[in-house]
Amino acid sequence: MASYTYNKSLSGGREPLRLLVLFAAGATTTVERGEILELSGGVFLPLNADQAMAGIIAIADHTITSAHLGGYYPVIIPRPGDVFDYDLATAGNPVRGASLYWVSSTTIAEAGTNVLGEVYDHSGYPQQQGNADVGDGAGRGTTIVDAKRISMTFLRAVSYYAVLQG
Repeated sequence: MASYTYNKSLSGGREPLRLLVLFAAGATTTVERGEILELSGGVFLPLNADQAMAGIIAIADHTITSAHLGGYYPVIIPRPGDVFDYDLATAGNPVRGASLYWVSSTTIAEAGTNVLGEVYDHSGYPQQQGNADVGDGAGRGTTIVDAKRISMTFLRAVSYYAVLQG
């Protein structure tokens, strides 16, 4: 199950860009809040392949069960500077700015064919080094260790935002 994934905006305290978009009936396609979606055939559904993506990506902001009717439900449209959290398919220690790829609508990988976004941060980075001159002589290391969850930004070109902005 996907978790709510919007983390923050690098452009300040702005709220995520939410928009009501068309979904098929839940009996056709269920959706979990936080899933990465693609626009296909005029409706949004969970991203299901590593594919060329141009202006088709949004993030589900509502769970759609088999009981939901087809219609308009909220999504988050990734904008430049919006940060989202997702699980890595395999724990790793990617550097900031490294390319990220699709594995599933809730999981990201460090390798693939079509770039979906880039690493912003993860918990594997060491904490700030101590300063002995102010009584904090603790060494916190320089090694980036493996993390299972990362913070990422989506490429502007893959986001539905590119369609909205022309």
